[in-house]
Amino acid sequence: MFQKNTGILLILGAAHSLNHSLFLVLPPLLEVVSRDLNASFQDLGLVTTITFLIYGVGALVGGPLSDYLTGVKLVQISIALSGISTFVFIISRDLLTFGAGMFLIALWSSFYHPTSNNLISKIFVTNTGGAMGVHGAAGSVGQMFTPSIAYLVGTMFSWRLAFVFFGVLSILTSLLVGSIRVEESKSAVERPRFLEILKVPNLWLLLLFNVLVGLYYRGIDLFFPTFLSATKGFSGQLAALSNSLVISFGVIGQLIGGRTADMYGSTRVLLVSSLGVLASLLLLLLLPLNVFGVVLFIIIYGMSYFGHQPAMTALVGVVSPKNLSGMAYGVMFFFAFGLGSVSTTIAGYLADAISLETAFWSMALFSLVALIVAMAIQRVVRLKRIR
Repeated sequence: MFQKNTGILLILGAAHSLNHSLFLVLPPLLEVVSRDLNASFQDLGLVTTITFLIYGVGALVGGPLSDYLTGVKLVQISIALSGISTFVFIISRDLLTFGAGMFLIALWSSFYHPTSNNLISKIFVTNTGGAMGVHGAAGSVGQMFTPSIAYLVGTMFSWRLAFVFFGVLSILTSLLVGSIRVEESKSAVERPRFLEILKVPNLWLLLLFNVLVGLYYRGIDLFFPTFLSATKGFSGQLAALSNSLVISFGVIGQLIGGRTADMYGSTRVLLVSSLGVLASLLLLLLLPLNVFGVVLFIIIYGMSYFGHQPAMTALVGVVSPKNLSGMAYGVMFFFAFGLGSVSTTIAGYLADAISLETAFWSMALFSLVALIVAMAIQRVVRLKRIR
């Protein structure tokens, strides 16, 4: 199905992995960074919120740029400069310089997702969901090693070198991206039509769903290893490994989600995955046996959260006009990663003021609302006969 362009998907998968890996270094080293910078969880949660807000806002620029410039060149610039930005951490000795490093990483990384999704949707027209699934899964294969490697480098040497390690890998991967040869047409440069995107029928429900996904995912992503070590009695190394296992099951989820979206429709995948996320959080919080609940959470949450991604990206491509697809992906990413990033501040505040368990209950509440919106999407799309 993908033989002709397999190499493109694999290279973009590596770039995709490192785009996320730069943000996966912090969660397993959160307590170490907190002590070293004398910063509270709420402080680091606020920095992370600002980071992902920039990550989302930048996508509004990256999306339109991918409509008017070559996607390959924009992906290469994004990966290279985000990797170079990690060198700021070498001189980081306080929260301000740490925040500056995260800001620069987020700024350059923000161009990646709308650009790569737009590129893939144009190359793989008839099997978009499956291609998105392979792209996501290839990225996740690399990401699943990041928390464990970051924890190992960070505890043996320095948390700063953990960031730089993945930064160097990003720079090297940008050279591979430059070797991609794809015929891409450039549109005439014009003012990005942001307001036209907001008028697209049915897109608002998808954007609302993306905000809710961002609200539970960002909080879980940042605090899950700390939650395991602080409330479940896991060692730091085992907590980092658990984070890696979530992503490893995400590989399976993305492959299944992408294929299922092509076969049975994207809206069904969104509904099932949303139900799985809520169920996994309830199992984590309510089961009396800690290890059993954590294992079930890792499997169900990993497959459910990551499984929704190819279905969502394919669905946005279906409902959006082709001449605005880059902008549509940028707006989608902004809603998920930008507006949804406020959950790290919420979770950090609840963790400091009450408990980490309370913070995770708030994530469960967001996932419940996401399930309700997924039901609404299923109903509306079924009436409109859109897959």
